[in-house]
Amino acid sequence: MKKVLIAAFMVLLASVAFAQELKVLEFRADMTMTDAVKYPKEDANGVRCGLIRMGLVIPDAQFEGDIISSEYKDGEWWVYMMKGANWITIKTKKYLPLRHEFDPIESNVTYVMNIERPQIAYDGPTGTVKIESNIKDVDVYVDGEKMSSVAPYEYKGPEGKHDIELRAKGYNDERQTVDIQLNKKITCSMTMHAAGTFSLDGISYEMVKVTGGTFTMGTTEVLNKANFNVATPHDVVLRNYSIGATEVSQALWEKVMGSNPSVYQGEPNRPVENVTYDDCLEFIKRLNARCGTHFRLPTEAEWEFAARARGTNDGQKAPKGSIYKTNTPGLVSACGENALKIKGMAGNVAEWCSDWFGYYPTERTVNPTGPDRGWHRVIRGGSYDTPTDYPLRATTRSHMDPNDSSPTVGFRLAMDD
Repeated sequence: MKKVLIAAFMVLLASVAFAQELKVLEFRADMTMTDAVKYPKEDANGVRCGLIRMGLVIPDAQFEGDIISSEYKDGEWWVYMMKGANWITIKTKKYLPLRHEFDPIESNVTYVMNIERPQIAYDGPTGTVKIESNIKDVDVYVDGEKMSSVAPYEYKGPEGKHDIELRAKGYNDERQTVDIQLNKKITCSMTMHAAGTFSLDGISYEMVKVTGGTFTMGTTEVLNKANFNVATPHDVVLRNYSIGATEVSQALWEKVMGSNPSVYQGEPNRPVENVTYDDCLEFIKRLNARCGTHFRLPTEAEWEFAARARGTNDGQKAPKGSIYKTNTPGLVSACGENALKIKGMAGNVAEWCSDWFGYYPTERTVNPTGPDRGWHRVIRGGSYDTPTDYPLRATTRSHMDPNDSSPTVGFRLAMDD
């Protein structure tokens, strides 16, 4: 009898939901967003569309109007509409159709449309799921509804399957389905991965989010060590970004490029080496095309800031477990890691940075990218055959002709936040 009553209540609940309407909270052109230009679509006459980024967490929504295409991704809808379109109808299974009118859509303009879903109170029998994450400041969604902006969070709801989603700026969205049981409490632990973390045909690459800040780049301690090209310390301000938790492995390189230029082969999880600067750029270009990502090489300042754990140490001591004073590189996952859990920034293989090599500026700089031109590109980090720990220091600089390669030099990926 109890189950019959619960089923009847759920039917009533569904009918109440269907009788309710979605509500448009905001519709505006956002001239700071360039998605309509970066990812353009055209109508049958070759005219560029406008793009509506719609905050609606309903994957099965359907749309009517002068629509060229619609795609649900990352918890929102991207709807491309013809130039001049001035209305859209949104249809869902649970809510009444919503028609919204607006000023005519312009080509190459990105619009923001935020939609509120009606909240439906539930006071029937419940179970509980405790939602945990490795970061505290995270938006918690249950069945498409935002429930909290911090974790852990306990959700009480009806028996059955529920979709859990976590979102945080600078991290990939994470999703998981849980099965709530009446009068029982379960735990759902979800790990947030920095933006850019991906898996390509079974080969994973982890990114680490680096919160920007100000630090003093370089060190006076090494000013007299001319062989290592360390220049005047200066203040640097950096925005948020993500950087690879490890160097790029031979396995990932071969998966993208179809060949392996490394001298020390035989173990796919060693870092790829013996690659030129241009080889690295070609790898990144192909990876981005294949995965729809926006990877790049780190700048020299980003590299040092990350190696010094956001500038919280002076960079003069290599992390425990760093690989040097040996004849071959080690596994990318087996290198010493710093306080940000970034591995291999001291030893194993030195790493290409995007900057041309040149003198440091003496004044404070913001998001520096190095000189406009030069002969050599920056190399950082020391390598497995380094005889002492001095070149492993996070402040030590080196450089190489971008057309040259070495079995001691590899690279890691970076990405804007």
